Amino acid sequence: MSRFVIAIAGASVLICLISFRWSFEPIPKTWDMEAIKKFHLPPPDSFVNVEYAPEAYYNSLQEHVIYKTYPVYLKEFERPGYLDSLRTLEPEIAFDPQKLKTQEDWVKAGELVFHFPVASYRPINGKVSHLEESQFEKGAGKFTADGIYPFNRYIINEKGKLIIGSHSCASCHTRVMDSGVTITGAQGNVYNPTGFVKNIQSGSIPFAFLQQGVKQLAYAPWAPETFRSIPSDKEELVSSLLELPGGVADRQGYAFLYPLAVPSLIGLKDIKYLDNTGLMRHDGPADLMRYAAFNQGMDMLTRYNNYIPLGKKDNAELPPPAEWNHPFGYVGKRYTDAQLYALTQYIYALKPPENPNQFPKELIAKGKLVFNKAGCITCHTPPLYTNNKLTPVNGFEPPADHFKKYDIFNVSVETDSVSALYSRRATGYYKVPSLRGLWYRGAFFHNGNLTTLDEVLDPKRLQPDYIPSGFKPPHLKTMAVKGHPFGLDLSEKDKKALIAFLKTL
Repeated sequence: MSRFVIAIAGASVLICLISFRWSFEPIPKTWDMEAIKKFHLPPPDSFVNVEYAPEAYYNSLQEHVIYKTYPVYLKEFERPGYLDSLRTLEPEIAFDPQKLKTQEDWVKAGELVFHFPVASYRPINGKVSHLEESQFEKGAGKFTADGIYPFNRYIINEKGKLIIGSHSCASCHTRVMDSGVTITGAQGNVYNPTGFVKNIQSGSIPFAFLQQGVKQLAYAPWAPETFRSIPSDKEELVSSLLELPGGVADRQGYAFLYPLAVPSLIGLKDIKYLDNTGLMRHDGPADLMRYAAFNQGMDMLTRYNNYIPLGKKDNAELPPPAEWNHPFGYVGKRYTDAQLYALTQYIYALKPPENPNQFPKELIAKGKLVFNKAGCITCHTPPLYTNNKLTPVNGFEPPADHFKKYDIFNVSVETDSVSALYSRRATGYYKVPSLRGLWYRGAFFHNGNLTTLDEVLDPKRLQPDYIPSGFKPPHLKTMAVKGHPFGLDLSEKDKKALIAFLKTL
């Protein structure tokens, strides 16, 4: 046999091996205790001991079965007989790891996981959707151009019965632009709290139950005793929910009245730290798998000294695996490692749509020059437009060993420190965010106090009589949004050019 033939045969074998790499590559283990301890940053209070749910407990949880799901339409867009037609369908298990042979297969399977709702299941007995356009008044949530409400999905897990669920990844990471374009994986803006607010106001949900739920979400044992972790009355809770702009969420681990801006997942593969506070390090798919597991309920089973958010017996003991229930309606289940791995592959593959912003080349060039001369490039370094480092907040002095363990840029930008000091996601730091995709975001700063780049660069926001367009606690009529002074002293022409440049990233 000639050397040429042997070479061709060898190349063919190599191509086959590459093609089938995804069949043989081992799936990372999600609940690896040593890795979990390594990828978490510690709380800012050194006296807090953190323990995660044991591996045996995690493995004893029932696994999610990913069924095929169907879109929820507003009544005005729903075709006649849609819900009845769904009831005629057989349940269909959509995720089967045995069928995943290629990278493309894993990405498509991850999309199923991304859109699968894991909470708030309830039966749908009506003939048409209960959602109407009138319920989305005053910017409360968004629906797509074809009338789909992405926060929810219909599920069929038994023929003839239809249930609705929520709190998929897509529930918080879907953005509908004013143009009607839907961006999957972006900072979300689709949640509409109207229905929940009406239930609170009607008294159908006992207020004591709601207070307990907020405490489970927001209480951090090391926060000062004067720091409130529950609403004082029903009106305060309702007002705080209605104050939430798109892209801001009162997710678990936040501090009450300090909700968190939802991050964009687009381009996440390049980002070293996850969460606004850099709580979890990100070195690859295994870390993102763990992050997803924690954020879909497992962080509520973490022990902080002797406090477990969903714990039994005065929050001191883990609940039985089959009995714990998240305030958002999660049940005691977990994703399989294969499901989580597929999810990471889908997230890593997310791309933004074509940027619709059009500016004169001269203006963009000037904006780039301003960006460099103003020093923005130091923290927001191209091509990622972040230096991928952590900045300490006011009130926190990084321990000496942190400089060896973590990527720290030891300069505070002096924004509000509460989320980084007194929430369960606190680390004493905020991560330097990437500026890529600013054009499809609408919540700026860690608590989403600002909604436009013009506001970010407006020195008036530093004044106590300022009224921010984003979130402010309902008891405040005005509120200064302090910190990040960079760019505030630019001329109006330079600001215009800088904003144009930023909207092209």
